[in-house]
Order: sequence, then C-alpha cells, then structure tokens
Amino acid sequence: MISTRVHGMIDYLVASLLGGLSVAGPFSPRVRAALGAAGAYHASYSVLTDYEAGVAARITMRQHLALDALGAAALCGAGLAMRGERPRERILLVAVGLAELAVVGLSDSQPVRGPGQGSGPIERLSGRSASPDAVAYPPFDVPKPAAEGVWVVDSAPLHILGLPLPIRMTVIRLASGDLLLHSPTRCSVGLRRALDRIGRVRHLVAPNVAHWTLLPDWQQAYPDAMTWAVPGLRERAQVRRSGVRLDHELGDAAPPDWAGEMRQAIIRGGAGFVEAALFHIPTRTLVLTDLVINLEPRTVPALVRPVAQVLGILAPDGMAPTYLRAIVKLRRNEAAAAASRVLE
Repeated sequence: MISTRVHGMIDYLVASLLGGLSVAGPFSPRVRAALGAAGAYHASYSVLTDYEAGVAARITMRQHLALDALGAAALCGAGLAMRGERPRERILLVAVGLAELAVVGLSDSQPVRGPGQGSGPIERLSGRSASPDAVAYPPFDVPKPAAEGVWVVDSAPLHILGLPLPIRMTVIRLASGDLLLHSPTRCSVGLRRALDRIGRVRHLVAPNVAHWTLLPDWQQAYPDAMTWAVPGLRERAQVRRSGVRLDHELGDAAPPDWAGEMRQAIIRGGAGFVEAALFHIPTRTLVLTDLVINLEPRTVPALVRPVAQVLGILAPDGMAPTYLRAIVKLRRNEAAAAASRVLE
C-alpha cells in the first residue's frame, strides 16, 4: 500500500510535472490546456486534504481519492476524445490517467497524521540522523539584524509534505518605535524580552492563509497589539474554531499605521490561497512567506531533494513552488496585476 504521506508527495510531484508540461511541453494547445488544468486541479484539493501533505483539513482522504479518480477518468476521456490530436499526445493523456488510477487503487485511505504534521523524524526520510540545527538557522528565537530596523527570528523547523522546513518571523520597527511581527513564530519568554528591548510590539500580521496558528500566544502576551490578516482568513472554519482574534484585514493600500513606511500587495489564487507581500521602503526589503521558497540543499533530506528540485524551491534558484504557481494561475489576471505591483 502507498501511505498517505507518500501519496501526498506524489500529488505535488504530479501536479508540478503536469504544470511544467503544460508550459514547456512540445504539445498542441488543447493538450497543454488539459495538462495544465489537471495539474491545477490536483494541487487545489491536495492543499485542502486531511493528510500529511495538506494545509487545511477541508476534505477527507477518501474524498481526495475520489477526486483523484475523477481527474484520472477525465484525463483518459480527454485522450480518447481528442481525435484530431497526434496519437502520441492522446496516448500520454490516457497513460497519465491510468497511472493515477493505479495509484488510487494502491493508496491507503487513512492518514496517520493531519495537515502540516509531516511524517515524523527526519531520519526516516534521509536515512541518517539530523538535528534541528542541520535544517534550520540557529540560534533559535533570537532577533537577528537583517537591515536597519529589520530583524529575522528563526525557529525550529516544521515538517510539511515530508520536508523539514525552517520557519522564520520578520520583525520591523516602525518610525514610531512600534514593532510589527510578520508571520509570528513560537512565543518564548526570552524572545519577548529581546523584542521589548527593541520596541513595543503593536502589530501582529498573518500574511497568508497558513501563517496564523501561533497568533494566540502572542495575543495573550501582548493584549493591546492589533492583529492584521489577509482577506478571507477569518471565514475559514479552522480559524473560527481556534478562537483567534483578527482585528483588521490587509488590503492593497497600506493602513495609516505604516503608510509611508511600507507598501503592500495582495496576491490571490485558487483554492482560497491569499498572501500579502510587504515592502519596507527605507531598506527596500520585500517580505514574503510561501510565494518564494529558497531552501539550501543541505537543509533538505537527500531522498526528498529531487522532489524539491522539481518543485523549484532549492537555492540558489528558489521561486514560487510549481504547485503554488498552478493555484495562483487560476486567477491569472488578478495575479498578474499583483505581481506587477510587487516587481515595481
């Protein structure tokens, strides 16, 4: 049987390959459109599945497998129906569909863990022992200067899609002396003391639909701080159940609290994806979360490194992961406008 963890890795690998073929493959426009739609379709519900590779638990693994089967059948049907296309292109569509049906038939329907919890120890993935220091950037929970008035805070890694991913908070000190915490990491006593020496923690920012889960601890530590979130985050069932307080929504225009010091843009995609890009004007620092992932190869287990390479998230050429690009392209016009603002 194929475990749900491995199935998740296959999901994103297949979505990435299909997306890549739709852009660069030597195929007719109709076949490329079918491949691109299949890649975006698979990525869109994979992020919403209650398994190790998911981001939000909105559908069960059984429902996921049913959607897999539906997509596979659609690919087979497209290959059979496109009578005007070259035989080898039609065969490719059918072969991909049949291969996916085989994976569905061999896959476990009961995940061991839920979204974002990974597969367990790094040793299982790499075949060697590894400490958190090997995949992240110690010292942890300490503000490190990145630019004038800008610090980063690294924390111990999380496991997502089988990858041990370093997590990082960005701290920006505004002209008023107030601190903005972008994508808050774990809240420790030592870190709070260090931040209090830098300025007053007044703004907590949840910059996308995944980077909000550690907000409650910061809200408890700093009850007077305002919490800012991307549009639509407060409507998510998982967020409502958590009881986290979201005071304001971010938009394309910077609020008065930091207008003149920072610009921002909201990037939207399919499957509910939203991320806010913040630009610190004095230091020309662009602050992102998932829109660009640039992992040093040494931080990625050897067995997973080829997948990371296909996803496009290895340094020095890290970029938006291919599955995320497919999701964002579902709202192509809006994404293009937002990307233009960011590139400015």
